[in-house]
Amino acid sequence: MMDIHPGLMIWTIISFVILLYLLKKFAWTPILKALEDRENGIKNNIEAAKNTRDEAQKLLEDYNRKLAEAQAQAQSLLAGARQDAERVRDELMVKAKEDAVAQVDKARRQIDQERQEAINAIRVEVASMVVLSVEKIIGKTLDPQDHQRLILNSLKESAN
Repeated sequence: MMDIHPGLMIWTIISFVILLYLLKKFAWTPILKALEDRENGIKNNIEAAKNTRDEAQKLLEDYNRKLAEAQAQAQSLLAGARQDAERVRDELMVKAKEDAVAQVDKARRQIDQERQEAINAIRVEVASMVVLSVEKIIGKTLDPQDHQRLILNSLKESAN
């Protein structure tokens, strides 16, 4: 085994060179081409992923901007609704106060009217009693002028 055979060595070298040539022509070139294709595919995938990430980032920023706008608009609508509600409440309070004052005034007028009617009824009743009393005391019926004079005197006395 350790012997050197020149013929075997030449055929081994020739076989090795032929094998290298065949490998280069049929194996390494396609392998290198496949590796380059794979490398280019990976680069393209990385570039596509970066583009997709950038696009997703833009969409996220757009979404966040629209969300902020929607929240601002919702806050604005709520503030407007609160102001409208307060305005309506204030208007209702003013109207309720006005209605209450009107009802109190109406009640006072009605009380005054009823009091005046009661006073007039009492005066008429008192006048009638006075006339009856005078008729009983005097013993005669009075004429209309005497009735009028007595009634006026009674009213003056009752007013004081």
